Amino acid sequence: MRFAVIGAGGTGALLGASLQHAGNDVSFLARGTHFAAIKGDGLRIESERGNVHLQKVKATDQVDEIGIVDVIVFCVKLWDVESAGVQIRPLVGAETCLIPMQSGIDASERLIPILGEEHVLSGVAMLTGSIVGPGIVRQSGTHHRIIFGELDGTISDRANRLFDDLAGERSPCSGDQGS
Repeated sequence: MRFAVIGAGGTGALLGASLQHAGNDVSFLARGTHFAAIKGDGLRIESERGNVHLQKVKATDQVDEIGIVDVIVFCVKLWDVESAGVQIRPLVGAETCLIPMQSGIDASERLIPILGEEHVLSGVAMLTGSIVGPGIVRQSGTHHRIIFGELDGTISDRANRLFDDLAGERSPCSGDQGS
């Protein structure tokens, strides 16, 4: 699967690193010195679950360099939801789904008018990470789980397919995924 991680800070970097370490094609949208460090030296994850250094990382600060993806892992700050939603429209194809991972309860609802209800799931990340230096993210604790699904609570084919693709993946920086 092709993934785009929008917002490669603490949460986005941890989730994206787990996906890439498990063999997925992952592109990170990042900015500033963190982006420059990831682009130059890769992404380092420090964690009680195990340290990982992904030396080759697809990182960009230009959304149009990514292309259409299967899944968007949306990890921007809550106050940037709408502007980032508009910015990522070029990543959305007919089958693309987006999983918002913000702290807050209405990110999905705020993205529907921008990207369309057919593309937006609901999600929550149960992990804690923070940037401790450019290109370096430290995970606090050992929880590493995502929960996602349809906004109306139904169990859809697309959520089941995504769960099946993610359920068997484990790496030093990944744990349980839930749906």
